Amino acid sequence: MKFQQLRILTDENLPPKVVDFLRHHGLDVLDTREQGWHGKSDSELLEIAYQNNRWILTLDSDFGTLAIHEAEPYIGIIFLRLRNQRTHNIISLCELLLHHDMDFLPQTLVVVADAGIRTRRSDGD
Repeated sequence: MKFQQLRILTDENLPPKVVDFLRHHGLDVLDTREQGWHGKSDSELLEIAYQNNRWILTLDSDFGTLAIHEAEPYIGIIFLRLRNQRTHNIISLCELLLHHDMDFLPQTLVVVADAGIRTRRSDGD
């Protein structure tokens, strides 16, 4: 599945302009802030995303810890690892994902950083 086909749950740390950008590009986005889920734990959000067949899009590395080290169930996690978390930098990484010809496989942690994209499957691939 390509990035444009993913169903996304955006963490509360992503600015509304990023949510708007993703929707403008046709992504199905459920936003934590819009749902009134501010303050829910990462574990709760991971469970909501899992129950709704959604990938988590976040700036928070804790989701990877929960999925990989704590073995909590998840569909997929996209962790945007940026030194400078300004909105235009986040959007630039989302543009990279939109144009990257990569398949997003279930139970994958995707790390998108200034230096590129890395993936890790929960089965160790």
